[in-house]
Amino acid sequence: MDLFGEPDAPEDEGVEEVIVEDAEPVSGLAHPRLMSLSFGHDTQEAKILEQLEAGRMPHGLIFTGPKGIGKATFAYRVARYILNQQPNDPNQDALFGGDDLPQESQGLSVDPQSQTFRQVASGGHPDLMTVERAYDATKDQYKDAVAVDDIRKVIPFLRMTASKQGGWRVVIIDDADTMNRNAQNAILKVLEEPPDNTVLILVCHRLGAMIPTIRSRTQLLQFKTVSVEHFRELLQMQGYDLDQHQFDTLYHLSDGSIGAALEYIEQGGLDTLTLILTMFENWPNYSWPDIHVLADQLGNANAKSAYNSFTILLPWMFNQMITAKARGREIASKVLHIEPMQKLYRQSSLESLLEICENLKTHFDTVERSNLDKRQSVLSAFMIMESA
Repeated sequence: MDLFGEPDAPEDEGVEEVIVEDAEPVSGLAHPRLMSLSFGHDTQEAKILEQLEAGRMPHGLIFTGPKGIGKATFAYRVARYILNQQPNDPNQDALFGGDDLPQESQGLSVDPQSQTFRQVASGGHPDLMTVERAYDATKDQYKDAVAVDDIRKVIPFLRMTASKQGGWRVVIIDDADTMNRNAQNAILKVLEEPPDNTVLILVCHRLGAMIPTIRSRTQLLQFKTVSVEHFRELLQMQGYDLDQHQFDTLYHLSDGSIGAALEYIEQGGLDTLTLILTMFENWPNYSWPDIHVLADQLGNANAKSAYNSFTILLPWMFNQMITAKARGREIASKVLHIEPMQKLYRQSSLESLLEICENLKTHFDTVERSNLDKRQSVLSAFMIMESA
């Protein structure tokens, strides 16, 4: 994470232009600040462009929707476009001078070879500040929340003079819904009295976690999961050309979130799902010797990713059955159409499926919170399913 707190440049001195040579844009999936493409968000893009060209850009924006669908990528896309424009002539009504707008609309695209794109990609643009959850190297994971100390740096940053006279300053806060009340109150101070020519973009996965006063002072843009076609295209861009069965499984498993899909692939989630389904072949008479082998495998200290997938996949399987049972339909994911799962689905009531799912979630949460034995966790999960 790059936080910028440069002092204001004296008015009688020029601001040195930083040209970044080593931050290449990418066509595949990478950190959102490196992405030159944004899929499936044409409506949101048109809305932003309309406001920009009319000179009505809100000082605060909330991008909300499921995690991993490109909200942060879109936030950087908006930031680049704003920062790439020449400052507006004060005699003009529009936010940006009309001569600076492309003759043929290319949306919010900015040339990947431009200085603005390269500066944003490297984290070195003087008028852009990004805040996200810090990485904890000792635990090899990101912290649970955006730190309030990082949020408090936003106010002095936005009050500084832009590197271009009359230019804009932009702040992107990713995982904004993880901010605690103190951090959100700090942001509220910015939104109550926003400095001129500033834009604050909050990327939020759980809108309900944001305090109402922030929501009332920002413009909300809702984002939805990408289409099946875009989902496949994004996977192919990353080098994954899956067969129809794998693709169908991954699409339902990730709920259309490309970020979640890539995480499942990297963690071997599809392989773990195959192992789990094998355990259901003799349902309701589980093969406990096989389950003990699976528990030994997933409980190994080197199998953290596989165990994590296991704790997600079991509740997901029951959620799929719950949704289908409640709607009176077949299970959406075809990977669960094998006869043992179909038998479990037909013979189980909605209430029993709900009970199993909730008990599994509570069990895995307790194991994680108390750092209990992972091998025993796997065995207990099958006991929960057997006893329900």
